[in-house]
Amino acid sequence: MPLHPKDFFRMQSKAFVIGLSWAASIALAEKPHVIQYDCIPNYANWGGVTSAYEKQTGVRVPPDMKGSGATLAALLAESKNPQADVAYYSGAIGFQAAAKGLHATYRPKGWEKIPAELKDPQGRWFTVHTAAIAFIIHTAALGNKPIPRTWDDLLKPIYKGLIAYDDPTWGGTSFTLVYGRNILLGGDKRNFAPGLEYFKKLDPNILHYPQESVYNDVLRGEIPIWINADGNGLKMKHVDGGPIAVVIPEDGSVSMPLVMGLVEGAPHEKEAQHYLDWLLTPPAQALFAEAFFRPIIPGVLPDSLAAKFPAQEEYARVRNLDLADMAEAADALKQAWLKEVKHQKN
Repeated sequence: MPLHPKDFFRMQSKAFVIGLSWAASIALAEKPHVIQYDCIPNYANWGGVTSAYEKQTGVRVPPDMKGSGATLAALLAESKNPQADVAYYSGAIGFQAAAKGLHATYRPKGWEKIPAELKDPQGRWFTVHTAAIAFIIHTAALGNKPIPRTWDDLLKPIYKGLIAYDDPTWGGTSFTLVYGRNILLGGDKRNFAPGLEYFKKLDPNILHYPQESVYNDVLRGEIPIWINADGNGLKMKHVDGGPIAVVIPEDGSVSMPLVMGLVEGAPHEKEAQHYLDWLLTPPAQALFAEAFFRPIIPGVLPDSLAAKFPAQEEYARVRNLDLADMAEAADALKQAWLKEVKHQKN
């Protein structure tokens, strides 16, 4: 594969720093790769997915620890000199990135199998799998306290300092949480008051607002209650063997499509297109399912895995959100959350 100029200069610097020979640095740069922003190994089994892709094709997709919000910010900053090939986000942030012109048009193989409401008609983004916002509870760390079942339960003083949710300006999962809770409380894309009032009440019980993956912290019991995607908790329970309960709130929750986009001006465009094609194949979709994120391609979720999810009647309480409205609200809601909620921790 021809050496891309960006890789040439990147590897020149790396050769100097770690003492590689010039020939060795060029060989490393020429190894096929695709750069994906937001490729956290413990989220949605991206570690397993990218490892399988490299074994099958020889193309490496390195881990990247950005959340959805950080990914959008990075792509905006690099828009005149793109460094990434593809990006992964919660649905509304991906919708917003496409609207800002950060995505090229590409309809991967398997496109026609994705429901119409879960892809951009122009091909600027598409869903790879879905999740629901849930309470992920380390039961041993919770001790003799009752497992919270509702949003109002989380406000009880007995959970003081035991709860975390990611900073929604960093992660798309938490942006979905904050926006979705506002909708469930009667707010809308312009009226954030109901949701912000709830999160201000919740703040005394918050340990902190992470700006990095805290999957392992939760698994170790350092964070007893994490509000996040159900798939992360189900993986902790069924794959990692942790003492984990996953609760779909009895008073309702919201769904979250997770989407991909081909970056406009991607340095490795053809390799990126092949990679996006592969993500919709049954083997890749099955790997996502192993982390308990629901595949977007029908007929891929094995019965043995489906049986480990919460009962279907619990998911009947999960509400779908309008991605266009979420994207429209994103910048203003994040700023409002920073001003009215996070500042209380400062």
